[in-house]
Amino acid sequence: MRVVFGCVVAISLLVAAPMTSATPAAGTRATKVVERSNGITRPLPVSTAEHARHWSYQPIAPRARPRVANSAWIRNEIDNFILARLELERLEPAVEAPRRLLLRRAYLDILGIPPTVEEVEAFERDRAENAYEQRIDALLASPKYGERWGRHWLDVARYADSNGVDENIAYANAHHYRDYVIDAVNRDMPFDEFIVEQLAGDLIPEQAQPSKDDDARTRGRLAALSFLALGPKMLAEPDKEKERVDVVDEQIDVVSKAFLAQTISCARCHDHKFDPISQSDYFALSGVFRSVSTFDSIATVGRVAQRPLATAVEVQRSKDWHDRAQLLDKARNEAHANLRRREHDAHAQRLLYAIDRRDGNPWLSLALSAERGANNALPERDSFLAARASRDEHERAKPAPLPHGLVVKESKVDETPLHDRGDHTTPKGPTIPRGVPAIFDRTLAGPSFPSDASGRLELAHWIAHEENPLTARVIANRLWGWHFGVGIVDTPSNFGILGGKPSHPELLDFLALRFMQGGWSMKAMHRLLMTSATYRQASASEQGLPVTDPDNRLLSRFSRRRVEAEVLRDSVLWVSGALDTTMGGTLLSSSDHDYVTNDQSGNAANYDAPRRTVYLPVIRNAMFGLFTAFDYPDASTPIECRSRTTVAPQALFFMNAPFVEDAAKRIASLALEGGAPTHAQIQQAFRITLAREPTTEERTRSDVFLAALAHAGLAPDAALTRLCHTLLSTNEFVTME
Repeated sequence: MRVVFGCVVAISLLVAAPMTSATPAAGTRATKVVERSNGITRPLPVSTAEHARHWSYQPIAPRARPRVANSAWIRNEIDNFILARLELERLEPAVEAPRRLLLRRAYLDILGIPPTVEEVEAFERDRAENAYEQRIDALLASPKYGERWGRHWLDVARYADSNGVDENIAYANAHHYRDYVIDAVNRDMPFDEFIVEQLAGDLIPEQAQPSKDDDARTRGRLAALSFLALGPKMLAEPDKEKERVDVVDEQIDVVSKAFLAQTISCARCHDHKFDPISQSDYFALSGVFRSVSTFDSIATVGRVAQRPLATAVEVQRSKDWHDRAQLLDKARNEAHANLRRREHDAHAQRLLYAIDRRDGNPWLSLALSAERGANNALPERDSFLAARASRDEHERAKPAPLPHGLVVKESKVDETPLHDRGDHTTPKGPTIPRGVPAIFDRTLAGPSFPSDASGRLELAHWIAHEENPLTARVIANRLWGWHFGVGIVDTPSNFGILGGKPSHPELLDFLALRFMQGGWSMKAMHRLLMTSATYRQASASEQGLPVTDPDNRLLSRFSRRRVEAEVLRDSVLWVSGALDTTMGGTLLSSSDHDYVTNDQSGNAANYDAPRRTVYLPVIRNAMFGLFTAFDYPDASTPIECRSRTTVAPQALFFMNAPFVEDAAKRIASLALEGGAPTHAQIQQAFRITLAREPTTEERTRSDVFLAALAHAGLAPDAALTRLCHTLLSTNEFVTME
């Protein structure tokens, strides 16, 4: 039993198939000047126009399944592409992984938690031909799937619960976007719709006679707009126009990287140094985002725009209630004032009457008069009581408060000329109409933008169009990378000239086409990838590492890797029985727009809740210690892929983390139930943590370990806790293999 905490270092060198320039499809234009749909021509940059034939700008072409010699190994089309390349390099695939490891891999990959020992043993006994496929379907149907795979997209969307940078204020309503993503992934929302909703969800008309599901979709579309609003902003920037154009630049950056794997924001100050994207292209695209507002207020410290996440009917109902409440408040207050005046007049009259009496006791006369006056019917009192009753009745019918989310809002169309060196104070030349980069017009003509709207909806439909050469390739590559550890293109957010070349270009096109033909379904792609013989390979091989493929880019085995920070924490809580599986909501303790950090305090967020890690607050500039220890970068820019480091502080963190120690205590208490003997305690500890029986050697070493601790004076429960803590720190527990 290895008890050294570690992982496989995943620093991938580029190993790519020889690339040839793709031939433009029939009907595409190979000239350097592109005719735009609005009749305006815009040339490609002279210095980079030669790269117009770069592979990622070419149409996605159908790919035939390559022939292979070892056809018996093939389970689906993916394997043809992988095996053909392996055979070309005189390599052989690894054998299929043992059933226990294969099931554990699938659980960690799809759910982000390991299987129980009972689930493993049931799978090992199940000899049905489709037993594995049935398990995959069951995992994809679990709500935990959305929490695991939604987190992947949140990386790309640079999700955070605070602003970061100069004014690190709380985004207390950001969690609605996170919950939207998790729900969309669980429902297997077609990815093309997912794109459109995040860019222009507010511009999609509501149904005329909506069902409950339609209303839920409307609320979700509004929450999706946080994708554009979540970025870090210099909220206290004194130059407010600079603040605005910087936000536009950040939005261009996240949109182009997330959906197109292009670094378009590099062309803000000059033509792109490497890709065929001009500064004119940048400012043509910026016109779309300049035509929306990301702020409700841009005063000293700006406030990001928010709106109710509700249907038009719900918003109107809430407005009607508040309007009616104001009228009733006014009527009640006026009635109360009238009553007070009437009572004041009556009291004055009684006082004068008492003073005028000659019986020598005016105070007694006043008291008697007041008693009689209290019983007198006053129309003003009746009016006040009626007005108060009406207001109280209205209060009982008060609708629930509408949740709010971070959004962008339509503004006036704002196209602009070039900015010299990207400086907004030095515009030059004519105004540039809105448009997409000219290089993309060769494959899919840019949309015509309306004169009375930003054009976000048109841009979103253009990005999500099946003839766009990038979008389907980009998401197919991301899905591949999240499953296998490295994408077919190892730079998932950069398909430009400096990005990686595809290791299997024909496979990437095949996957992109299959993805679109399958209705842009992520779950269908999971099934295709995970049921392939390529995915089912063992991570260990009897052969040495091939000299021609030391980084396993050709996939002659499954790449063993340490799981991410979220999976580490969730797995520890899960096996110890402490994981709270409640979905949704927020754990952020700060109110909206409150400072979560400042120059005199650190992050005050509470990370002790045993909820899944996806629900823990993500505070820019002050990340949770677990996140920073295990390679979770600061979420201020789109995260294309997480690095995987192996450093001593990770082992020290796991040895001393309170949540790991608490989990070890809980596991030990379970193993001690019923006064079980030592050998049974050891067996149970292994079954709970690693979902397997200990080997004979592990039993012996564990027994010796417990005896040594007992000899040192530790109580049996404390000694067993140490063993459980050790098991949680093993490579086997923290690694997907």
